[in-house]
This record gives sequence, C-alpha cells and structure tokens, in this order.
Amino acid sequence: MAQIADWYLEFAAAVVAALPTEIEEATARGWAQDPDGLREMLAPLAEDSGIAPLRQDKSQDGWTLIKDVEEPKVIAGADIEGVNFPEGTEDIIGEPIVAMVQEMDGLLGQRHAEYLMEHTGGIAEALERYALVFPGTIWQSPDQNHQVPCLIHRNGAWDLIFGILEGGFDSRDRLAQTRSE
Repeated sequence: MAQIADWYLEFAAAVVAALPTEIEEATARGWAQDPDGLREMLAPLAEDSGIAPLRQDKSQDGWTLIKDVEEPKVIAGADIEGVNFPEGTEDIIGEPIVAMVQEMDGLLGQRHAEYLMEHTGGIAEALERYALVFPGTIWQSPDQNHQVPCLIHRNGAWDLIFGILEGGFDSRDRLAQTRSE
C-alpha cells in the first residue's frame, strides 16, 4: 500500500473541515456518485495559479510596489546562498543603487523570503550572521524611500524586515540567491 504524505493528509482534513454543512443531501450524494465529475470540478484548485500572494502586502500601509519577481516558483533553504554584492557597490548610495538594482536580473524577492520564513530548514548556519537581501521586490514607502525585503536572524529565528535601498549595502549584507549548479 502506498504511503500518503502527512502534508496531504493535513490538506485533505482541512478541505473536509471547510466543506459547507448546509449542502443539500441530494447534491452531496450526486457528487459522491460522480467521482469523475467531482475530480473535474476540483482540478482547477490543484493547478498552480502561478503567483503566491504577498503575506506582508505593504500597499496596505500606503507603499507602492515598484518591482516584484516571481521566478523561481520553488526554492528551498538548502538551495539559498548569500553572496557579496558586485564589486564596487559598497560605495554606491541613493538613486544610483536603486537604478542598479532595478536593472539586475535573476534576483529573489519578497515571496521567496516569506516562503523561507516558514521553511527555514536547510538555510546554512553560516548565513545567520548576515542580512539576506531579496531585492527582486522593491517597494516605495510614503516617505519616498525604496525598501527591499531582508531576512535577519535574531533571537534564534529568522525575521523579515524591510531595508532602505538608498542606504546601500555593507559587509553585513548578502544578496540571497539560489545556489548555482
């Protein structure tokens, strides 16, 4: 007999718990007698919608989303590395650093940082002393500063903060990226 993953059992239980209790008996019996029809109806729910919503939607605080990457859709803590920012960027501040980051490709963003907050397993212990910067997402706050998500490790856990991009990067910052093969 095939082993059913724990995450799937939790998912199935959540689906059952969320079913409306006021469903008509005839409707329920109809679906029970037509499992192919039920599968067809539920299939769109199992498809990847493509974009995970931002858990910390800063637009609710009056911020404007300037840039937001969605790829890669799947990451793991063990695949993350923190690399130094490009040579010479430690002295760049203000609008030039904003323009440079906006032109960079292959960056990880807020969705990736939020996912890693919930799935920290595998993030290298050596990265705990750095701020992991995820500049694939850039917000502009009401005071006109450009803010980027960062993961910092404090009190034994990772925390998501937003750093002011115009302030530049220093030796305590690392660009979060997926490990290259």
